[in-house]
Amino acid sequence: MKPILRLTSAAALLLTITLWTRAADPLKTKDDSTASSGTTSEPSLRKPGFVFMELGTTHVEDYLSFFESVGQFRPMSRQPGYIQARSELAEITFIDPKFWSGGHPFSGKLKGSDQGLGIEIGIVVTNLDQAYAAALKWKDKGWPVATGIVRRPWGVRDFRVLAPDGYYLRFTEGR
Repeated sequence: MKPILRLTSAAALLLTITLWTRAADPLKTKDDSTASSGTTSEPSLRKPGFVFMELGTTHVEDYLSFFESVGQFRPMSRQPGYIQARSELAEITFIDPKFWSGGHPFSGKLKGSDQGLGIEIGIVVTNLDQAYAAALKWKDKGWPVATGIVRRPWGVRDFRVLAPDGYYLRFTEGR
């Protein structure tokens, strides 16, 4: 029963974040292909069924650097305390909680390093061994590898990292 409750809580949180960010994304335009700077970016990934994440952190630049080196994400929009990054198939926004509006569900609830606990985020990478080698370089910067590369009973290999704000990141190879 507990694993179902954890999955349900995580799914509900992701859905809440997705719905909130779709309504309040300061960079989203009518066609979602032009950033606030007025420059045209790549074609939008945001189509029905697309899932994206917004992670609250006081370490916005560190999160971008980590996801660039381990997950092959690249910044696509940058404002003070707010960075949107994209990989080939996903978008992640890193936002400093001091920029959340008063009506945001998490506003005023930043408790420190455990805010992300209970949230596991899976990211498929092209080369798991290369991603793992990159992740190991972040250990002394507060990004400990929680589990090394392991072949799971369902057939894929993965490793897990605990982010400074408590997010549990699973990097996995495709099937």
